[in-house]
Amino acid sequence: MKNYSPQSLSFTAGGLVATLCFGAMIVVKSIAGSTIVWWMIVLMPAIVFIASYLITQYLVRMFIHDRINLIYRTISEFRSAKASNEIEIDVEQDVISSVENEVYRWTQNKRREIKEQKKQEDYRREFVNNVSHELKTPIFTIEGYIETLLDGGLEDPEINVKYLERALKNTERLGEILKDLDMISSLQSDALELDFESINLETLINEVVESLQFLSESYKVKVSIKSGFSKPVLVEGDRHRVKQVLTNLISNSIKYGNQGGTTDIECFDLDENVLVEVRDNGIGIEKEHLPHLFERFYRVDKNRSREMGGTGLGLSIVKHIVEAHQQTINVRSTLGVGSTFGFTMKKS
Repeated sequence: MKNYSPQSLSFTAGGLVATLCFGAMIVVKSIAGSTIVWWMIVLMPAIVFIASYLITQYLVRMFIHDRINLIYRTISEFRSAKASNEIEIDVEQDVISSVENEVYRWTQNKRREIKEQKKQEDYRREFVNNVSHELKTPIFTIEGYIETLLDGGLEDPEINVKYLERALKNTERLGEILKDLDMISSLQSDALELDFESINLETLINEVVESLQFLSESYKVKVSIKSGFSKPVLVEGDRHRVKQVLTNLISNSIKYGNQGGTTDIECFDLDENVLVEVRDNGIGIEKEHLPHLFERFYRVDKNRSREMGGTGLGLSIVKHIVEAHQQTINVRSTLGVGSTFGFTMKKS
């Protein structure tokens, strides 16, 4: 009965009623005898069949038009604000199954939407808490320094300049957090336009390493560049953004590796893509932290990260930039051995 059309349903109903009528006529014939002739026994069920068929089909059609059309219209209005008020339904087909499938799909979509909304709500709540926590520390620190200066510290030559410098450092940290937040917002909303061009990857890596020479010397980290290519590697991307990715990964490798250790940058040929890996021989990262490294404000060692001046948004920005190039980024790490961050770029 599930896949019956209105015609087949009406035919079945008419057949059942006609069969009952025929049985009843046989019983009456056996009781009344010759008063009922055989042509009446055949004609009456035929008339009953036709009448039942027509009445059933009419009622089914009316039910489909009035009820099913209402369901279709309701679902369509939810799915699209531009849905028309009247929806044509082919009652000759298996309408009930079509409606069941439509309702099932609509229900599944709604469940997914509700689940996604709850997920986004949890994410927004967590994000607001993280932002509040990250902004609170420098703001309260600045407030403390200014209060001390206003309470007489401004006249003390031993602390006035020192406290003003510390306040300035915290205001710079606030600016970095806001700048990174604005960057992530732009990347997520697709408001940030990427200027694609052909990039000499090796030249760009050398440029980033040179810009970080003071940092590497401060931490006594030896930075080396390796390439498995016999000729210049050209990739497609936004040069400024790719440079931002490299700067973040290499500087993190230097700052969070071992002092006196090494940072290796190596490129690998992956057919249509190039894999860039930044590898250090630091203390490594525990496995439980690896899935969360690219989340906003996530830090493995919060105190050390703040001492280094990080906003906790760098890796999240890196991930967004790489994905905006339709590429992937990953991390692998072993405690006591080191960490490796790798991302792909499409060849030019």
